[in-house]
Amino acid sequence: MSNLFNLLNSELSDTSGFPQIQCRLDSADVDTAAGAIAEAIASKRLGQMQRLHEVWRSRRLDPSGGSIEDGDLRILKAGLLQNVGTPENPAADSHLHGLVAESIWYEVVANLDAGLGLPIRVEGHDWSATDPGGDGLSVYADGAENYLFRLWESKYHGTDSPVKDTVNLACRQVGLQSLSYLARFSLVAQQIADNEALARFYGTLADLWVDCDPAAGVGISVGAGSDADVNDCFGNLTSYFDFDSAQHQAQLHLIGDFGKLARRVQAELWKGCGLWIGH
Repeated sequence: MSNLFNLLNSELSDTSGFPQIQCRLDSADVDTAAGAIAEAIASKRLGQMQRLHEVWRSRRLDPSGGSIEDGDLRILKAGLLQNVGTPENPAADSHLHGLVAESIWYEVVANLDAGLGLPIRVEGHDWSATDPGGDGLSVYADGAENYLFRLWESKYHGTDSPVKDTVNLACRQVGLQSLSYLARFSLVAQQIADNEALARFYGTLADLWVDCDPAAGVGISVGAGSDADVNDCFGNLTSYFDFDSAQHQAQLHLIGDFGKLARRVQAELWKGCGLWIGH
C-alpha cells in the first residue's frame, strides 16, 4: 500500500448506486504527501533506470549533496520535469495541478477496493497531463480468465464554479474520445506475454465499450481544494453513459490548499534534480 494512500482519509459510499470515493488530506500532512507524490512520479518515470532513480532519490533526501553529472541531469530533466518545469521556467499551474491530480488518482485506484477487488493492472497516468490519450485504465479480475475495466478521466478543479461543472466536462470529454482512448490502451496487449487471456481482453476494450458490456465501465476523478462546492458533484454522471449505475466509479480528492501541495511536489522533484533553490 502506497505511502500517499495511507495519508489520505478515504471514505467509500454507494448511495447513488455506484462507488464514490472521497479522500481528504490533513493540512499537517501536506509536506509528507508531497514527498510521497514526488517519489511515486519518479518511480513511474525512472523505475527502469535504476541508477538514475537512485541518483534522484539520494539528492532529494540530501539537497546539499555534490553536483549531478551533466549527462545525468539532462536525462533527469527530460524524464521527470514534463508538466513540472524548472525554477527558471516553471510549468503552467494548470499542467502541474493536472499532474498532481492524476498522481493522486493513481495511488487511490491502485490501493482501494471499490467493490471490484483491487485492480490487477492500472494504466496511466499519462507521461504528460496534456497528452490527448485517456488518463487511466483500471483492470480487474472476475474469475480465472474473465476481466472488467474502468476507463478513467482525471481533472483538477481550479475554478469558483461547482465541482459538478468539472465532472460534467470530464464526462463530455470521455463521451467524445472514449474509443480513441481505448484504442490506445489496447496496444498494451503487445506488452503482455505471460497471460494470453488478459492480452486478448485488452484487444476487446473498444468492442466491450460500444456494446455497453457488463465488463466495461467508466470512472471520473477530480482533485479540488477543500473549500470547493462539492454538492451532488457526481449527480449527473450516470446520465452521460448507457451503462448500468454499477458500471460507474467516482473519486473526489479534497486538498486544503491544492496549489500548495502541487508546489511542494514541484520542489521535491527539483530537489532530486539538484535544481532546488529554496531553504
